[in-house]
Amino acid sequence: MIRTVLLIILSAFVFQSCKTEKKIRPSGEVIRVGILAPLSRVNRNYGYQSLMGIEFANKQKPYLSNGDKIVFELVDTNSSIEGTQAALKMLIDKNVTAIISFAGSGNMLGLRDMLKRVKTPMIVTLATNDEISHLNDSIAQLCMSNQREALVAAHYIKDEKFINTVGVLYYGNDPYSLSLATQFQKYYKAIRGKEAFSLDFSQQGTWKKIQAQNMKDVKMIFSVLNSKDTLKILKILKHKSVDLLLSDGTFSSAKESIKDELYYFNGAYIIEHYASDMQGNKDYKKLQKLLKTKNLKDSSYAFLAYDAYALLYYTLQNCPKHEQKCINALFQNSDVIEGIGGNFNMQNAKVKRKIYIDKIKNLRLKREIVTY
Repeated sequence: MIRTVLLIILSAFVFQSCKTEKKIRPSGEVIRVGILAPLSRVNRNYGYQSLMGIEFANKQKPYLSNGDKIVFELVDTNSSIEGTQAALKMLIDKNVTAIISFAGSGNMLGLRDMLKRVKTPMIVTLATNDEISHLNDSIAQLCMSNQREALVAAHYIKDEKFINTVGVLYYGNDPYSLSLATQFQKYYKAIRGKEAFSLDFSQQGTWKKIQAQNMKDVKMIFSVLNSKDTLKILKILKHKSVDLLLSDGTFSSAKESIKDELYYFNGAYIIEHYASDMQGNKDYKKLQKLLKTKNLKDSSYAFLAYDAYALLYYTLQNCPKHEQKCINALFQNSDVIEGIGGNFNMQNAKVKRKIYIDKIKNLRLKREIVTY
């Protein structure tokens, strides 16, 4: 069942308002923003971690400078295409000012035809497929695109690690995994890298293949698998001289789905939007403290949700009448905005921000390199 909750007081945690907010006189006007979040079934960890980030950001700045208050309409997508479609329709019918989506690429791409007709301005935080922002001029991608992640991964392995031969692990029946793996293969081959093997884990018999695979010439594997299958791979590679480079979000997901054996992730590399030792803004340590209470420190989902609110707040501040045309324009192309881990801006519906290659050490994301 789809659940709608008006989020005015969202969290059990009470945060002290900053001094500038105390001076704002509430206008009595309310700006309703829709939140699409998977809060049940397979992707619920994405939704709840993201919700913690956006709740926190809203607590810091609930009012615009004119006194208008930002409140959320939260709808559970049930981690499915059908649920996401019904949730999106519900928010559009409620005539919300804007929508922030925590749904992944698969569920969003399942709504291609519907999204092409949507006029409500929308920010997506986790859907990385490059096609999404091209569906219409109302959608902005705050996360790195598959194209950029694949390019960074290929050059890191070849130019920074000096590795000439890799393996690739993916799911052929998952739009996100297949797209990212395919683009990585294209870029890696373009810079004269070699591929020792490419294994599709949506096919039967693949686990036997990886266990029997000759790793003699392979020093690194690029993996676009979920956290539970990644754990199995790490166990297989435990006594082999092969490193694993994980796609973004894998470790954040593992923190909820794999608690007792999380230590296996130590030593793996990961492409991320953030790093544990990054120079965060004034809210960074406070959000980290909140996440730590749930054993979710360094949650990229929560950080991206915080940044989504930063983009929303900037846009509403600069669109005093909250008109769709103005909001869409700034979601697509913005000035520089301060995020949780540094500045970012939007260009042609794509985010321009730092991307990190981190190494997991003591279950923290230790930065190896930063790209721009």
